[in-house]
Amino acid sequence: MILMNTIDPRKWRVFRPFCQENEGEVMYQAAIIGLGNIGLQFDIPRKAMPQSHALAYMLNPDIELAAGVGVRQEQGDKLAQIAPNAKFYTALPAMLQNHKLDIVSICTPSHVRSEVLKAVLENSEAKVIFLEKPVAVSLREAEQIAAMLDRHRNRTVLVNLSRRWSEGAAQIREAVRSGRYGKLKKVHLRYTRGIYNYGSHLFDLVRFTAGAMEQVRVLEQVPTNLDDREDWTYSFTFRMQGGATGYAEAFDDRDFLIFEMDLYLEHGKIEMLNTGDEIRFYTTERHAMLNGFRNLVMEKAETGLLSKSSNIQNAAAHIVEVLRDGAAPISSIEDGIYPMVVAEALLKSRRNGGAEVNVR
Repeated sequence: MILMNTIDPRKWRVFRPFCQENEGEVMYQAAIIGLGNIGLQFDIPRKAMPQSHALAYMLNPDIELAAGVGVRQEQGDKLAQIAPNAKFYTALPAMLQNHKLDIVSICTPSHVRSEVLKAVLENSEAKVIFLEKPVAVSLREAEQIAAMLDRHRNRTVLVNLSRRWSEGAAQIREAVRSGRYGKLKKVHLRYTRGIYNYGSHLFDLVRFTAGAMEQVRVLEQVPTNLDDREDWTYSFTFRMQGGATGYAEAFDDRDFLIFEMDLYLEHGKIEMLNTGDEIRFYTTERHAMLNGFRNLVMEKAETGLLSKSSNIQNAAAHIVEVLRDGAAPISSIEDGIYPMVVAEALLKSRRNGGAEVNVR
């Protein structure tokens, strides 16, 4: 059984975004293995709000981006645009041998992630490893990775489940867990682009803010652009810890992109819209016309959240707090595996004609 991340929501907060170049004493040395989109190239040309590991590290005054490992010299040329002092390598062993690292980001394709992680664990003293998702190509391999990490308990592995670093997710989590709106009753999700792509972030977001799915049942498959990768997109129902029920509605990304969540509680409703850029909170009041009934009224709305802070930059700040202050990790290897467990249950339900399947 994969356990829920036990973080006290009263102490959880969004980590402040850093908005300046490195200044003064650098405390922690970082390297990035894999200089594709999330490792580097989402910020080529450079963005105002960081989207890659490279720019997030460069903008954190407590981190020096010392090195990057890629497969082509052009990646090294692009790394120099973001981090001119970082050394570029095409050989991982040489990079690990030449640098004393505190932080290593692993942003490689998932089929080599286990091999790369093993090399980092055995050939460096990096205290924090920031691992992209999915953590492996299969649930079996992910569990093997977890077993490998169990032999290295002096290391902290954080999985980049990016919504965990967002201001909106923090607000929703606190509102649900504080009981401000009463008990969670129902959840409605709207997504596209596969159970391993957008789906993995959505499944984790539900677990992080409201609780884990315990049972799923596929209703239909909706075609998307990821079908050629066999990352299927399903509409399905689910049941959660605590008894709440839910419906995940799939959409075709060739029409539009969508990533939304509605939480219905005893005394209110919470909406996450526009991929998390907007959060709306509703409470209830006496119905103006029908005695004995209540209706929903908007209590507050937060907008423009994605332009106010960067998830990856917040993640870099969290890594510093883990290293410097011993802060509890927001995202563990178990958290990274959980979306794969949900995906496997959905595949099993589909194979069995839409049967109810337990998420284990």
